[in-house]
Amino acid sequence: MKKSEREDLVATQGERSTYVLYYFGQLIFYMIVTSFLQLFLTNIAIPAAIIGTIFIVAKVWDAVNDPIFGVIVDKVNLKKGKYIPWLRISVFAIPITTVLIFCIPSGLSLQIKIILAVATYVLWDTSYTLADVPIYALPTAMTSNISERDKMYINSKFTAFIGGLLATISVPILFPMIGWPATIIILSILGFLTTFPIAYKAKERFFTEAANPSFMDLIRYLIRNKYLLIYHGALILVSLSNTASPVQAFFAIHNLGGTEYISIIALVATVPMILAVVVARPLLNKYDKVHIAIFCILAAPVMGIIMYFVGYGSLLTLYVMIAIRAIFGAMSVVLVAMFSADCAEFGNYVTGDRAQGVAFSIQTFTAKITAALSSAICMFLLSIFGFIAGENVPQSDFTKAAIWSLYTWVPIITAVLAALLLAFGYKLRQKDVAVMIRVNKGELTREDAASQMTRSY
Repeated sequence: MKKSEREDLVATQGERSTYVLYYFGQLIFYMIVTSFLQLFLTNIAIPAAIIGTIFIVAKVWDAVNDPIFGVIVDKVNLKKGKYIPWLRISVFAIPITTVLIFCIPSGLSLQIKIILAVATYVLWDTSYTLADVPIYALPTAMTSNISERDKMYINSKFTAFIGGLLATISVPILFPMIGWPATIIILSILGFLTTFPIAYKAKERFFTEAANPSFMDLIRYLIRNKYLLIYHGALILVSLSNTASPVQAFFAIHNLGGTEYISIIALVATVPMILAVVVARPLLNKYDKVHIAIFCILAAPVMGIIMYFVGYGSLLTLYVMIAIRAIFGAMSVVLVAMFSADCAEFGNYVTGDRAQGVAFSIQTFTAKITAALSSAICMFLLSIFGFIAGENVPQSDFTKAAIWSLYTWVPIITAVLAALLLAFGYKLRQKDVAVMIRVNKGELTREDAASQMTRSY
């Protein structure tokens, strides 16, 4: 960060540090559920097709609660702020519900296991919603310095990758030795200790006393915020065939030969992700983020196609290809919060409403529904291709070939459509966002702003 930027810092070092630390714990919880829930449910003998249905049912609720909660966040000003009170609830709710999901006994009847799986997953999803919108929107209330805000977002991805790596390595090592409940309890305690501090350290300085828009005002805001819809629409498109992540554990166990490969693949895939965080700022200084996003959306699945034809006969070659693909995927993840923040400023500029909650609720909705859609589609396809549920149940060669396809070339199917949507639909540029922020803060008139922008909005 340049000297002039350091002099304009608004948040304290403690606030910035605890904000970044939060994502270490958040990704522990997120990766436990998104990477291992389907494996746990198949281990307790719930059929793959039913698991896919469970994910779909949970997302029907998610489709309702995320946007509604975004509206609530924008309309309600609580005593301690707009975002912090929700974090203070969620830092306790998330670890509790995460543990509950993985405590379903395998000896229960199939019907009871299904009911418990749906109920606990919905509770977890609701708890996660309470945190997701506020934590992403919080930097916009902590500081008006766009460089400081973006640096917090970038640095948080570094700790997020480390937390996600810890979870994806630890779970496959621990659960065969001490069981699922004990494994999840240990990691949930660690997740709680790292997510807890920001809820009592952060200070909201901006827009905490914003106007109280009506529900219809917020709906109009969302309709008019076309770039928010275009960007997250592209992400949803990508997810429709992004089966690589949910099938990764099955590939490690059934194609490579054991649970130990889950940790190895996680390490190989996550360490290069740190490189994406390191190079993000230099790349953003040189290229527009939408161009970087388009390149990465296409590059990751293209690498998967190469993997498919090379095969996994050589583990070293496989690991190298996984690492390269992971870099492109990680860069896309790094950019998400920045796009949402830009779209929030655009929405404020074109509507006059400071609806950060609505803007970031679309991001959190997209993140969760994409994970669920890809997992559900993956489980439905595994069922079609003959996957047999149960712990240590051998799979046919046909099923293993299908798992390899899901892990490699299938993700390209909708990635092309997503890239085209961004290329031809997303016209918001970083330089213009900086001007919009000044207008939103009352430092610049719209007439003066128009002359400084690259295009008319």
